[in-house]
Amino acid sequence: MFSVTVGLGMNGQILKLSTGVARRGELWCEPLKIHFPQVYRVIRKRASSSPTASRSMHPQTVLANDFSLSTVENNFNGVVKSIPLRHLTPSDDRSLIIRHHWSKLLANTYLRAVEDIDSSHSCGAICESEEAVFTIVTCRTRKSWSGPTIFFLADFFEDDSDIGVQVWEMSIGVDGELRSTDIFYEDD
Repeated sequence: MFSVTVGLGMNGQILKLSTGVARRGELWCEPLKIHFPQVYRVIRKRASSSPTASRSMHPQTVLANDFSLSTVENNFNGVVKSIPLRHLTPSDDRSLIIRHHWSKLLANTYLRAVEDIDSSHSCGAICESEEAVFTIVTCRTRKSWSGPTIFFLADFFEDDSDIGVQVWEMSIGVDGELRSTDIFYEDD
């Protein structure tokens, strides 16, 4: 079971949405012995204004194309479709960061810091599974990347590190290939 919490802007309010069932993803984090959650593309459309009109005559208008760590049901604003995805497409306008956290408090603190740094990230999400707590946020795709990318990040603790913390970072680019990366953490 996943419980989804959404941060709502600069006022720091948290809205807890209903608990839903979500599939764990295929990506295994060996150091933590956990699976990262499945990533979904969420498409919100406004239904045709005429109940008798066919869909081909009045196509649905896409209101939002967003991402989530759990499935989303249809709502009163129109049609919602959750599509599991392995990678983004070249036409996506941003990249994603899926990050493991040791608690909901740390996840919320991370989302607030992301929002403080860039107010365009006013809505990230916290997802809690039986295994762990994760966040999902969007970020600008850098020109040095091969295109929109999904990054998976986790901190873990080992005695052989100078500071005691190691960073596990993997990414999946538009080609669908899983790679070990170090874009968000560089050992100085």
